[in-house]
Amino acid sequence: MTNILETVANVQNEFLFVGAIYKQPELFVEYGQYTKSKYDFSDEVTKFFYDVAEIMYEKRTQTFNKTTITTFMTEDTERLASYKRYGGWKILESWMNLAIVDDFKNYYEILKKYSLLREYDRNGYNVEKIINHPKFEMFTAVDIYRLIRGKVDRINTVILTNSESEILNSKILDMVNGCLEKPDMGLQTPFSMWNDLFRGIKLKTFLLIGMLSNAGKSRFMFKLIAFITLVLKQKTLVLLNEMTIAQMRFCLLTTVINNQEFQEANGIHLTKKEREITLGLYKDKNGDFIYREKDEWDNFSETVDEYIKRVNDNSSEYRNIVKVAKWIEDETQGLIFAKDIGTAYDDKSLEFEIRKSSITQGIQYIFYDTLKDDKSSIGDWSGLKVTATILSELSRQLDIFIYGSIQLTDDTNYIKPDELTSSNIANCKQMKHIVDVMLLFKEIGNGDFNKYGYLASDTDWGEPSVHDLSLDKRYYCATVDKNRFGAKKKILYEVDLDLNTWYEVGELIRR
Repeated sequence: MTNILETVANVQNEFLFVGAIYKQPELFVEYGQYTKSKYDFSDEVTKFFYDVAEIMYEKRTQTFNKTTITTFMTEDTERLASYKRYGGWKILESWMNLAIVDDFKNYYEILKKYSLLREYDRNGYNVEKIINHPKFEMFTAVDIYRLIRGKVDRINTVILTNSESEILNSKILDMVNGCLEKPDMGLQTPFSMWNDLFRGIKLKTFLLIGMLSNAGKSRFMFKLIAFITLVLKQKTLVLLNEMTIAQMRFCLLTTVINNQEFQEANGIHLTKKEREITLGLYKDKNGDFIYREKDEWDNFSETVDEYIKRVNDNSSEYRNIVKVAKWIEDETQGLIFAKDIGTAYDDKSLEFEIRKSSITQGIQYIFYDTLKDDKSSIGDWSGLKVTATILSELSRQLDIFIYGSIQLTDDTNYIKPDELTSSNIANCKQMKHIVDVMLLFKEIGNGDFNKYGYLASDTDWGEPSVHDLSLDKRYYCATVDKNRFGAKKKILYEVDLDLNTWYEVGELIRR
């Protein structure tokens, strides 16, 4: 038995695997989820250095060099003793010099092959014939599994997928009592019907929002992002492939200035259109815009600093918006992370960014605007479905919430807002089968207001009564087309895109 165990170890490959990790730590993002040192390393030295690298990358730093590694080792006496005993920086450096990052996938395959063989051997299966097979060097872990499948499914599950099956009909009583202690709810949102229908913003959930082009997909998303970060103090990652980072900042500022939830939090009550902010237009006490002074030849006669000072001295509106901007910066330090992926939104890059944010920054709330794949420009709906499937799987694997926005088809213009279905999604109506929650938004035309009413969601007593839509307001209907957590209703929002205000007013009904 001892000889066999020695045979089913490839320590040289373990050196190369760990050396490549230290050479390029971002390999953890793709391969860390599948590597389990308990099973995958036969040598205690490689296991030690891999475990250290994993802790460093996830908890401390993504920069690996002699200084960062040595500093981390010295923080714990026992860890430092092991580091010195196993050769310290000198041995690590030698592994890094030997490792070829481009060959890492091969190192991984070999690591898994020997890991699988050791587990088979420990569980009493005769692996000697496999080892002595003339084509053994060509075998992958999957090839070996296929040779003796049927008897070893559980071992394969642990080694190759890093997961173990559970007995479904156990722990049910614990689950029931656990919900008494902590109800199965997600984060609360500024929308009461969301909290009721979807149980808030739950982890392990993929939620999809659909709207027509230029209807406010990004703006609605930013109200949720602002609420999650500024009110609930949760980290978020925003992946953008249509908006720029600058546009995102303007949208965030406008959202916080105008929506009541944030006015109550910062104590500053005013309204300001995003267009005026972007153009630098602020009013004085008489309600007139303050413009930069020019000479008779139409050239600016005051410097930028002089102009800013004059605006500050004469506009309380400007002073209040400066206070809001500073409040946002103070309240969201380290909470909102943004990445423009407009030049690389293929599935592999998208998955990498999400995994990295989860592993290295502990982010659990991901927002992706707008959902598309690298083939969707040529009308490949199947590619978009693959992208959505990946996002859905990531939400469960990483225990995160993913919000995606998507564009509806042009013919949606001819469909009543409360009659939208997944068939109106551009390129891919089958998205409905993948997501946990799907809402499809469309504005209600002013001429159709008489056809609808809404049940007030904030009625204090008695049965909710039907209210009319006000002709001086703008309304969007959000049709809940998919909901794994409960009922499907039609939610009415009062909207002002210039101010980016979104207020849930109740359940839309036909008269």
